[in-house]
Amino acid sequence: MMTWKLASQRRKCLLLFYLVAKSHALLRTNTSSTKRDIYYEDVSLWGNQMTLDNTVTQMTRLLNLPRRCLNIGATSKGLVAGALNFLDGEGKLVNCQTPTGILIPNDVEKLSEFRSKALLVLVVEKDSTFQKLIDDKIERFIGDCILITGKGYPDVNTRRFLRRLWDELQLPLLALVDADPHGISILTVYRFGSQNLEDIEHLATPQLRYIGLQPTDIESLQIPDTAKLALTERDRCLIDSLVKRPLIAQNPLLYDQLIRLRRLDCKVEIQGLTKIHPQFLSRSYLPAKIQSMSWA
Repeated sequence: MMTWKLASQRRKCLLLFYLVAKSHALLRTNTSSTKRDIYYEDVSLWGNQMTLDNTVTQMTRLLNLPRRCLNIGATSKGLVAGALNFLDGEGKLVNCQTPTGILIPNDVEKLSEFRSKALLVLVVEKDSTFQKLIDDKIERFIGDCILITGKGYPDVNTRRFLRRLWDELQLPLLALVDADPHGISILTVYRFGSQNLEDIEHLATPQLRYIGLQPTDIESLQIPDTAKLALTERDRCLIDSLVKRPLIAQNPLLYDQLIRLRRLDCKVEIQGLTKIHPQFLSRSYLPAKIQSMSWA
């Protein structure tokens, strides 16, 4: 057993030294690489993607530097659409007003010249809701806006892109997530950062506000029972974990919504609003929520 542990620790050290050397080479040549590219350069070395991910995290903690300063990035999965233009890393104009949205670039730090006539930024939990809002022409009901989705739990590039939008444009930022513990958990990742990353200050966007779907809406909107789902034991455990986190315990809105969710013992996905009306989300829910919010 002891021999196995020593071999495992030796392998972890070798992988860490290899990755530090790789990062040093990238910095010396002023180039960058994604974790995915590094993994596929030598699959047999890493064995699996998780091993590489863990080694990257270990390196950032050891050096006390965010990953972006080491020229190692991640492959984007998030999408952006709406009233936004910017220049990519090669100086080419990117127009985000497309019928399906565009993939958020990998080189977020190299983007420049952000221009927008939008009134707000709406962060949407799911790709399906993101696309429905585009198809419903949401700008007709809430005005020009920028839509972003991380397709569930957001990757680093999506979170960094949102932070850059705030830094560059200073527009109101609103979050639309499911009325369930995972939706609220996703919101906290955007707002407060991941508990597994050291570069929180570069990725977190505390200005993001929780517009919905909130557990209190389940009762106030009289959402039909056909749209409700029972909480699972995993859901209950996540709620219990979230309410213990200091940043949530100190936030009355998030804390109260989680407690309400636990009491209701049910959850509702954003798509559940279609049980009220197919366009209820775009034509009624979001316009009313935005109108009721104070931007002070």
